[in-house]
Amino acid sequence: MYKPDGVWHSGDLNVGGFPLRLNLAPLGGACPVIDAILYSPRLLMRPLVPRDAALLLCYVQENRAWLAPWEPAHPERYFTLEGQRSILRQCEEDRRAGTGILFGIFERGDESGTLWGRISIAGIVRGIWQNGYVGYSIDSRRAGQGYMTEALERLVTYGLGEMGLHRLQVSIIPRNEASLRVVRKCRFRYEGRALGYLLINDVWEDHEIFALTKDDLARR
Repeated sequence: MYKPDGVWHSGDLNVGGFPLRLNLAPLGGACPVIDAILYSPRLLMRPLVPRDAALLLCYVQENRAWLAPWEPAHPERYFTLEGQRSILRQCEEDRRAGTGILFGIFERGDESGTLWGRISIAGIVRGIWQNGYVGYSIDSRRAGQGYMTEALERLVTYGLGEMGLHRLQVSIIPRNEASLRVVRKCRFRYEGRALGYLLINDVWEDHEIFALTKDDLARR
């Protein structure tokens, strides 16, 4: 799942939560600012903004070893407050441009405000494609409790509904069984394996490609 240069670019190709720079831009002209707060039975998902840098820093520091096998190598600056603030500033620009959105995952009714995960739609292209790339990660202390499935199901209805996208894609390293279970539970369609797809931890990793379209959702 994850990222390259220590800075999130929500308008880039996103794999499990961290984007790979593609310099894609919307093809359909100006887009409104992407802004929403999403609810599911247990979760609240809201856009992360620069003032959330301390929350995000705590999350990435506490889950550094847990997430490392699925992410590109991070520079040390990534694990600093300014590094996370820079990421969130870029995310805010991307949200204003209509090219992506990064949600923080919180528990409903949790007064501590702990950030338990992230989920995003990135690399949004409009025009004749209407496509976005989904990425996600969850805190190790909430893994295996269905939180990620719940968050992804809600994101799908938002992305293919209110946002008006036609297709969402998720790309997963084949040995990442937990992430594969999530997309299968959410009934993403398997499209095939991309060989040497992304440089993860200094290794060009194959990825399983899954997608879901608005038509797929309507047939359920």
